[in-house]
Amino acid sequence: MSVILTLLIVLAIVVVLIAATLLIPVVISLRLSKEGPVAQGWISFALLMGTASGRIDFSPEKRDFRLQVLGGTLLKRPLETREKKPKDEKPPTDWKKLVVNANELYAAGKELAGALTKNVSIKKLGGRVKVGLSDPAQTGMLVGFLYAGSGIAKAFLPETHLEIEPSFEDEHMDADLELGFSLPLFKTVIPLIRFFRSTRNVF
Repeated sequence: MSVILTLLIVLAIVVVLIAATLLIPVVISLRLSKEGPVAQGWISFALLMGTASGRIDFSPEKRDFRLQVLGGTLLKRPLETREKKPKDEKPPTDWKKLVVNANELYAAGKELAGALTKNVSIKKLGGRVKVGLSDPAQTGMLVGFLYAGSGIAKAFLPETHLEIEPSFEDEHMDADLELGFSLPLFKTVIPLIRFFRSTRNVF
């Protein structure tokens, strides 16, 4: 009897965790930085209000994945790039099948795009950009264009904050940009399943 009770408790905990994961929006952050010839960045996600999180760091030297639970590192491993093996030639695309299923593909893609655009909540968008061209006049024009674009973006997304630094002495193209947004999984799971089922039937 105690074993059955324990299994029921474990099952209830698992169900609660799954429901909470689907209901509480997942927070995703992307960051890209470039300084001189070196470019690097990372992608992170947080589930259950940060209780569980993961992060992928990538740079020319290494790629790492780290999984944390309650602030403690549960898993950390490098992501090795595997050598591509020669694959058999794929059969040519069946255009007739693609045309026949075009309406189904369009409906699934439209539903997925609608679910993503309606439910994505931007938390942070911006960073720092340092630009410079060989001609100071062209640098000024480019900086003005970037300021105008930043102002337009801020009108639609108040979370936008972009610092622009001109370099009139030498050529520069450095940046440190970050995008953060949240997405409720329960509103996107069904559209994702339908989309992948539609594409699998065609391709």
